[in-house]
Amino acid sequence: MRWRVHPLLWLGSGSGLLLIGLIAVLIPSQSVERPLIAYVAASLRPPLEAIAVDYQQQTGRRVELRFGGSEDLLTQARFSATTTRADLFLPADDSYLQKARQLQLIGESLSLARMRAVVLRNPKHEIATWADLTTNGRKLALAEPSIAAIGLLTRNHLQATGRWAELDRVIVVKTDTVTQSANAVKLGTVDAAIVWDAVAYHFPELPTVRLSELDGIVATVPVAVLTQSPNPPRATKFARFIANQGLRRFQEAGFEVITPSGERTP
Repeated sequence: MRWRVHPLLWLGSGSGLLLIGLIAVLIPSQSVERPLIAYVAASLRPPLEAIAVDYQQQTGRRVELRFGGSEDLLTQARFSATTTRADLFLPADDSYLQKARQLQLIGESLSLARMRAVVLRNPKHEIATWADLTTNGRKLALAEPSIAAIGLLTRNHLQATGRWAELDRVIVVKTDTVTQSANAVKLGTVDAAIVWDAVAYHFPELPTVRLSELDGIVATVPVAVLTQSPNPPRATKFARFIANQGLRRFQEAGFEVITPSGERTP
C-alpha cells in the first residue's frame, strides 16, 4: 500500500513568521485500472455484452463497449487515436478492416462469425417473394449504406444484380443501425426491413423471410486490435478470448460461428 503526504500551511500569529510543515496523512492511494474500450457494431450487442461479463468474471478486468454503425465506428477509431485511444474494433463485416489497414489503424485480426441478410416483416403484411417486398406502396426500412454494413452490403449486392432500384424506391426509413431498422418493424412504422439473421433472431415475434435475391449478402464478423491501444498485450488477450471462449456466446445469439480451425458451426 502506498501513502500520500499532504502539505499543511501554518501561519504564526505572534512572530509573523510563516512556518511550513509537512504532516504525513495516512490515506491509502488506490489506482483504478483503465478498462479496455471496444468499438462494436450494433448488430453484435447481445454476444459482446455477455462476453464482456464473462471476461470480467474470469479476469476481474472491465471492458467498455461502444456501439454504433460500422462506418461510424471506423471514423471514431480514426479521429480518436490521440484522445479516447480505444483498444478493439468489431465491425459487422471484415470489409471495414481493409479500410482500417489502409489507415494503419489495426494490427492482429480474427474472424468470429457470419451473418446473412433476411427480411424481417410485420405479421400484418404478407411478404413471401421479392415482388411482395418491392410492390408499390410497400414501406421498407434499411440502415444507411454510408453508416452501417447491412445497408452497404445490400446496396452493393443489389446494384451488381440489377435489383437495387426496385428496392430503393420502397425504402421510406433509413436508420443508423440494423437494430433500429428491426425496431421500426416492431413498432409498425414500416412493413418490413432488411436485417441480419442474427438480429432477426432476437425478434422472435416477427416473421423472418429468406429470399434468394438476398442470398449473396453475407457479412463476416471480425475482431481487430487497434494500433492506438494503450495496452496492446491486454487488448490482444481479450481479442483471443472473444475468438475462443466467446464463440459460444455468438452461437447462443443466433450467429453462424467460425471456429479457430476455420470450421463453421450453425
